[in-house]
Amino acid sequence: MGDPCGEVGAEVIRVIGYISIILGILTWVYVLVSPRGLSEWLRMRIVHKALLQEVEELKAQNQTLQREIRSIRDDPLYLEYLARSELGMIREGELLFILPSSPGLP
Repeated sequence: MGDPCGEVGAEVIRVIGYISIILGILTWVYVLVSPRGLSEWLRMRIVHKALLQEVEELKAQNQTLQREIRSIRDDPLYLEYLARSELGMIREGELLFILPSSPGLP
């Protein structure tokens, strides 16, 4: 015959093991079906990836704008080009001719 205390201790350990397994399964079920569970996590991953892509696009746009600022500040010919093309400015002494745009003219 075995030791009754040893058998009771083994039985308690076995019951604790079963309870642990059941609690683990219930935890995973909750994670999968809860409103803040797996579906929310997957949605947040998609949002995170989209935000990372937007950050990269904004960094590239920022670099482009920084180059343009540098060109405006350091390149007088580029500044003149922008003044003429964007603002319609002319130099002192130049004449501006505005021609009518009629569809009937050759």
